[in-house]
Amino acid sequence: MVTEIWRWVQKQDIGPSPRYSFSMTFDSNSRKIIVFGGTSINFELRNDTWEWIDQIWTQIADTGPSPRTQHKMIYDSHRGKIILFGGYDGNVFKGDTWQYDGNEWMHVADTGPPPRGVHAMAYDSDRSRTILFGGANETSLMNDTWEWDGTEWTQVADTGPSLRAYPSTVYESSKKAILLFGGADLTSPFGDTWRMKNNVWTKVQDMGPGPLAGGDMVYTGSRAVLYGGYNGVVMNHDTWDWKGSLWTQRQNMGPAARALHSMAYDSERNCIILFGGFNGSILLSDTWELTVTQ
Repeated sequence: MVTEIWRWVQKQDIGPSPRYSFSMTFDSNSRKIIVFGGTSINFELRNDTWEWIDQIWTQIADTGPSPRTQHKMIYDSHRGKIILFGGYDGNVFKGDTWQYDGNEWMHVADTGPPPRGVHAMAYDSDRSRTILFGGANETSLMNDTWEWDGTEWTQVADTGPSLRAYPSTVYESSKKAILLFGGADLTSPFGDTWRMKNNVWTKVQDMGPGPLAGGDMVYTGSRAVLYGGYNGVVMNHDTWDWKGSLWTQRQNMGPAARALHSMAYDSERNCIILFGGFNGSILLSDTWELTVTQ
């Protein structure tokens, strides 16, 4: 039996200011990890754009979407654009859609899903669609599912996982399906795992990491990897692995416990990058790299 070695390594503390509830994704065309926005020190909302390349952070833009937090963005590999939706600007939740081509931001839509934040997004690479699920606005939680085809949003489901915010979602290409874990309602976090295929959600597991909200998850081509989150009492620092049917805890050595951080899978270097978040008392700005070897 082949033994895998999971290794977290801290890379640096220099780069974007400490923050949480930002969004991060890997642009496979430019081979760069991109960070946008979030809540920084003294609750300042940011609209700065940063890139991580050659293990160095560089600020590349401070224009584009308005300052915001709790938004989500993914990379549309078919169109070569980063897609961003929603978030909270300090006064209202947003319902705007933006795209980033590696050089500049462009506002592309104001219609589609109702305004929201703390939702989940993933990119279906087989159908070339961006999938959005759930979240919350000023008055309510949501559990609707939408898809973006590069031009417009279409609602594709309004049943499935219960109303929730802060879920973690990836596209599980081996199953050609969206995989969703956890999140929280107004009283407590969830520990359930769901899969959506052909616009139908099915619960596939209740065992695994336990109830968590505000963790983050990436897909590497063969597995989903989940790190961190809040269980309703304390921040979590466990790393979990999903390979199609079961969760496996890999280790709890690495980054300090946190939630509302973000991760991205660098397919060029075959590693996962984690940045920032909130540990329950302070905002974080550390950058970590996870590799899995045999």
